[in-house]
Amino acid sequence: MKDKSKSATKMVSKVDFREILDALPFYVLLVDSEHRIVHANKAVQIELGLDPVDIIGGYCPKVIHGLDTPFYGCPLEEAVEKQDAVELEVFDQQKELWVSSAIYPTTQFTQDGKRIYLHMVTDITSRKQAEEQLKASRERIFTLAAHLETVKEEERKRIARDLHDETSQVVASLSAHLDAAANVIPESSTKARTLLKKARELSVSILDELHKVIYELHPFLLDDLGLVPAVESLIDNYMKTSGLNVGLKTTGKIRRLSSEKELTLFRVIQEALGNIVRHAKAGNVTVSFAFQKETLKVKIIDDGIGFDIEKVTDLKERPRGLGILGMRERTGLINGIMNIHTRLGKGTEISIVVPMNNLRD
Repeated sequence: MKDKSKSATKMVSKVDFREILDALPFYVLLVDSEHRIVHANKAVQIELGLDPVDIIGGYCPKVIHGLDTPFYGCPLEEAVEKQDAVELEVFDQQKELWVSSAIYPTTQFTQDGKRIYLHMVTDITSRKQAEEQLKASRERIFTLAAHLETVKEEERKRIARDLHDETSQVVASLSAHLDAAANVIPESSTKARTLLKKARELSVSILDELHKVIYELHPFLLDDLGLVPAVESLIDNYMKTSGLNVGLKTTGKIRRLSSEKELTLFRVIQEALGNIVRHAKAGNVTVSFAFQKETLKVKIIDDGIGFDIEKVTDLKERPRGLGILGMRERTGLINGIMNIHTRLGKGTEISIVVPMNNLRD
């Protein structure tokens, strides 16, 4: 075995690594700390149409780019200063190409004592173009998602307004007429009065449920008074019936945001509280708003059972996974950031940070 190992080592020692560099299809150069070319592979020679004698010893920026000073995309000087590898992605304006320019220090030195650096330059134009196309596609999807969200909310608002102005008025009028009918029926008509009483109670119950539906479709209090009062109303009128102890805290001077941001944050908080009611088995929840100079920070904290966030957000556990992804998507549409911290048996904290721009007067 030792003889074979020695033989293999002997074979490797005979390899001319310059031939390996010549086999690579992209620029590979060896340069010293002052940009003087020690070696250039075949790709450099072919691209420039020069013989090695015209390249070796030359000033790299001059040979490659025709410049008398270092090329702006060359990381050699930074690598010399750090004595570490440096990789950059730059646009070569002369050739109209995106390139990856990388410098790696070696342990070799020139005869006059200058460290030798391995310099690799690869064309990454295709990848950059693909990245730009992907970015443009994402921006179009983002814009479309924002538009669809606006259309959806406008439709919800229209339906809520119609229910409020028409349907709820009809049910309220029905309740009033049932009251009036009960007043004209003789006391002796016990059965009729009982039926009317039940009918009125049913109409009141329908009106209450209708008001809840209207509020879920669009909280008009949000338009009039803003995010904090709307969330407070949500807690007072709808969350406490769930048996949860829900607290609301605010710090800083309360300010109005744009209608888009307020509505989006309200929907995210509404979804978060709904998830807590349906899944968390919590006893206590705190919703807090921290109004700062440049940001609004919102936190929803519960003492429930927590969950495995990776399991939930892989969409196998619907609709909760979709709900969380929807919350993230909504937050992103207003340039916000949402983070979730949770552990099984340790409760959950949802934190949202939104820039305080586009304020209302």
